[in-house]
Amino acid sequence: MDENKEKSFEKREELIKVAMNEFGEKGYENASLNNILKEVGISKGTFYYHYKNKEDLYMHLIDIITEEKLKFISARMGSINFNEDVFTILRNLMKNGMKFANKNPNISKFTQGFVKDWGTPIHNEIFRRYFISRADFLKDITKKYGFENMDYISDLIEIAYERGEIRKDLPKEFVKKIINHLFINLPQIVNSNNLNEYELAANYLIDFIKNGLVKD
Repeated sequence: MDENKEKSFEKREELIKVAMNEFGEKGYENASLNNILKEVGISKGTFYYHYKNKEDLYMHLIDIITEEKLKFISARMGSINFNEDVFTILRNLMKNGMKFANKNPNISKFTQGFVKDWGTPIHNEIFRRYFISRADFLKDITKKYGFENMDYISDLIEIAYERGEIRKDLPKEFVKKIINHLFINLPQIVNSNNLNEYELAANYLIDFIKNGLVKD
């Protein structure tokens, strides 16, 4: 989306708020662009001047959430003791993620629909296109907020191996893939719209990983 168009759009914030609620309540497929535009009070002509289609709007919401979350976590990195074991660090990062969700109710609402959609064919395809089209954007914002890349879990596993916190008989790449897979697919395992239940399940997952990976 053209930056100048975005800046000239007077009802942008209202559109974002309404769209997050619509996608959050109904999921991507069932969300109605007509309902969004009607509630915001803008014409289709105005919308299509700024966005290509519903998918483009959805991706823009992911852009906003990704940057806001990185900014939120970056500002709180000083509260995390990186001398602690990797599992404690994961718990603290997860707690910051939950604080972010609680502080941003519109984003939290969107996340509920996002979690329900996760793993569906259409959502997988949207995400595939998202990472292709947003590659430069994601690279820029990770650097902007002091992160090496978006895959912080793999970075933490590297540190854990260096410290001897994970068994050396387990191949590093296998461990990275399995832990990332479990966290990415946790929404499918939990099947809950409640963020508190999701946090509890994430803690269970960390306990599960730790008991299977800690050094004897």
